[in-house]
Amino acid sequence: MRTRSLIPAATLLLGCSLRHRPVAPEPARGPARDSLFLLDQTRGDSVAARGYVDGSVALLGADVIYLRAGAPVTFGREAAAAVLSAAPGVARETMTWEPLGGGVSYDLNAAYTFGIAAHAARSNGVIRIDHYVAFWKRQRGEPWRIAAYAEIGAPSIGDVRLESNQLAPPLAAVPKQNAEVAASVRSADSLFSDLADRMGVPFAFSNTVAPNGGVFAGPRLIVGSEAIGEYFGALGAGTSLTWRPIYASAAASGDLAFTVGVTISTGRGQSGAAVQRFGKYLAVWQRQRNGTWKFLIQGVNATPPRGSQK
Repeated sequence: MRTRSLIPAATLLLGCSLRHRPVAPEPARGPARDSLFLLDQTRGDSVAARGYVDGSVALLGADVIYLRAGAPVTFGREAAAAVLSAAPGVARETMTWEPLGGGVSYDLNAAYTFGIAAHAARSNGVIRIDHYVAFWKRQRGEPWRIAAYAEIGAPSIGDVRLESNQLAPPLAAVPKQNAEVAASVRSADSLFSDLADRMGVPFAFSNTVAPNGGVFAGPRLIVGSEAIGEYFGALGAGTSLTWRPIYASAAASGDLAFTVGVTISTGRGQSGAAVQRFGKYLAVWQRQRNGTWKFLIQGVNATPPRGSQK
């Protein structure tokens, strides 16, 4: 259980970056949620026992959607393994995951976690702090598996070659009710982007985040409508952000869902010329009592510029 020893140090480092506004988004505790958190933490033990790549993919679903800086959105466990294999320095690190928050759907078959991913170099013990967002699913009588995962703050991967089927969503049949809920949350995400275009990014984020919801922004977890609005407002009028969802999935109970999408951020470089940066995101959504969707947590990482994707 050596990997657990990284948790206190990682938590102390995060304390320097967590903005002290409302508490991190975290529903009432319960047995299903607590057992999921414990499972999330055991990923470090899996890496210690199996190695970085095999240990990391052990809890991924067959059709997992994986988001890592330097790669496009990838689909499937084999694609995730290829991306992880291209990550720099993986053979020389131990890993610890520590969830900071999360929750479980009403039917107890979908869930999400988010938190710290701490990498410790074996040679000198230097710790690098990243973050993550994970969406989990399970079938009746089956164990939890990660359906969508975003690494946040991790260094860009090296060269990796992916097949065309690893860059497109699976065509698995989805029950009609689930498909309708997924379509509704995808529509909500598209309207969220439209709102940002019409009213500005700060307004859109502060009005679409769930109570005590948060976003990962660089090394920080920013929580609450007011703090999130201030963060995006501080980016300046010369920066624009647009996005579109490319995939959505929802719990059968219709209360919890996630979207995956692509982003374009446009700003000014040192020469004054426009500079575009491409990214991708994983957002977890919760249906509110009035039927609207609000996002609980969101994480973004960089994507290769168009035309340079491997």
